[in-house]
Amino acid sequence: MMAIDELAYASPFRSWSPLGKFLVALVLLISALMASSVVVPIIGFIIGFVLLAISTRFKFPRIIIFAILEGVLIILLGAIVIAFVTAGEPLWDLDLGLFVLHFSRQGVDLGLMIFFRAVAGIAVMLFFATSTPIPYLTNALRQIRVPKEIIELTMLIYRYSFLLLEQLEIMNLAAHCRLGFRGYRNKFRTTARLTVGIFTRSLDMAERSQVALNCRCFRGEFNCYRPPAKVTVRWILASIILFEAMNIVNLIILDPGLLSVAFQM
Repeated sequence: MMAIDELAYASPFRSWSPLGKFLVALVLLISALMASSVVVPIIGFIIGFVLLAISTRFKFPRIIIFAILEGVLIILLGAIVIAFVTAGEPLWDLDLGLFVLHFSRQGVDLGLMIFFRAVAGIAVMLFFATSTPIPYLTNALRQIRVPKEIIELTMLIYRYSFLLLEQLEIMNLAAHCRLGFRGYRNKFRTTARLTVGIFTRSLDMAERSQVALNCRCFRGEFNCYRPPAKVTVRWILASIILFEAMNIVNLIILDPGLLSVAFQM
């Protein structure tokens, strides 16, 4: 979580309107889900991948890279299973020696559709997460009249989650130094103690944090030194144009005759 936050503050898209970026990401996700052709999710994936590459230059921490690769691998395996179990017109067979896998045209199309929808969603949402710091997003939510209680809870959870993660890391290191994870019985016992310990420490931290906030005359608002850019009509028009363009591409792929009719007009 801290690594994502560091990437967001270093992103060249940090100064863009958070709500504008959210609209673009939402349009790409909706277009990929509504499309009947696999070309639209592929276009959404390419757009998200390019934006993500520019935003982060692929300087991800190792743990985030492993998480992304693991997610993509699970999605790929799921798409292969869908392509295998879906009945339809035979396309090709894969002989594995012990058994033969039969793939249908409809199954392959459905598997590709689901795979590219999923990876497009991952690319687009990673772009939004790695280019929008949480304080910028919460300040932008005021523009759409989100209740201040929700914004306050979001910021408090965001800020104090780092402290809880740090405490958990210290407790986990101490348990390893005392051989607390040696053997299955010790693993269960140590994990239970860590769970209880982090819960009690979170309650203590909440009490001390409330006292600290009261001493600083906290009134439920986190002010930002440089407020993020507001969403403008240009962002709304760009989102609408992008949605219509993706819809037109989907219609042309389904019925190529529409393209010739458009040129004749």
